[in-house]
Amino acid sequence: MKQLLFVDDESKLLDGLKRSLRPMRHEWNMTFVSSGAEALKALEQAPFDVVVSDMRMPGMDGAQLLNEVQQRYPQIVRIVLSGHSDQEMIYQSIAATHQYLSKPCESELLRAAVMRACALRELLGSDSLRRLVTGMKQIPSQPTLYAEIRREAESKAASIRTIGAIISKDMGMTAKILQLVNSAYFGSRGIVSTAEQAVNLLGLDTIQALVLTVHVFSQFASTHGSRFNMDRLWEASTETGSLARAIAQAEQAPALVIDQAYTAGLLHDVGMLVFAANALKRYDATLKTAHDQGIQVWEMERQEFGATHADVGAYLLGLWGLGDPIVEAVAFHHRPAECVGATFSPLTAVHVANVLQQELSQQATGDSPSQIDSIYLDTLHMTDRLPHWREVVGTVQRAAEKERAHG
Repeated sequence: MKQLLFVDDESKLLDGLKRSLRPMRHEWNMTFVSSGAEALKALEQAPFDVVVSDMRMPGMDGAQLLNEVQQRYPQIVRIVLSGHSDQEMIYQSIAATHQYLSKPCESELLRAAVMRACALRELLGSDSLRRLVTGMKQIPSQPTLYAEIRREAESKAASIRTIGAIISKDMGMTAKILQLVNSAYFGSRGIVSTAEQAVNLLGLDTIQALVLTVHVFSQFASTHGSRFNMDRLWEASTETGSLARAIAQAEQAPALVIDQAYTAGLLHDVGMLVFAANALKRYDATLKTAHDQGIQVWEMERQEFGATHADVGAYLLGLWGLGDPIVEAVAFHHRPAECVGATFSPLTAVHVANVLQQELSQQATGDSPSQIDSIYLDTLHMTDRLPHWREVVGTVQRAAEKERAHG
């Protein structure tokens, strides 16, 4: 049974939560407290899976509480359920919060958010791995792009378009900005699937504050002498995103699916960054063994860590509230047949794009490329589309090479 802790200084609201969540009492063991101090005392006495806290509370406010929870119990999922908060308080809570829900909140929405977070935990069988991933404030960025975003944000002539273009090329920045814009932090409505859309919605002033004051982005530390190559991962991720978008366009998919295909392609290997940022020496050894034995990196990850980079990436992106199609594509991009679904989706585009991108780069990396899941394509009745997708990918690659040659 999942253990949930609800924190709010308004007794009427707590009573309302108790009533609305009563149907979940057979699945959740719920504790309700009225202050941050009481919450920390409860956390000392029993293990919890999820903390749902109000923001504005006397004494210890929600931002202070969740920052304390992150420091002491990084494995706990942290959700804000709050009404209007001032911008400073929101900024203080960004690093420590996985999701932000606004009051009044329909009980179904709250239930769905908690159940989704709990379901995602099953992706990772290891408590230590869950602590590692759940404790992450941000995904580190490619150093060159991090320097670019800092320079542009500091410029008196900063351009929202330029900032959006920089963020859209980096998996760490894209993931974080989508987490923020798809929450209730900044009052956006609907699902946002691309970094450019997110930046336009947030506006230049907010983006500059997030970059320069709140420091929502960070750069990846030097990996000199390491087998993990940040630049190569960045190149493969951006290529996969572009190829996934081109494949979705070739299928005349809806605009939303095309956007999701690009973003999921860009983020599909974000779990590798999580491993490298938190356990570089161990991950280096994993990459070396996979290369030397000629086996898939994700298979070696499962042996070493008990989970793959696909599992880890999907878990983090799901906690951050990114859309299900993106999380699904990240989770199953190596094993799409294990996912429920019988129609073309961002997962289809990302799976095929990932394999074809690896085939194109095999000579440079020397690693064993993944294989197309023929059973999955047969299920979709799309096996005959593969030759056309290869042509599309070839066209995109030639265009990119021509652009680089003239760049």
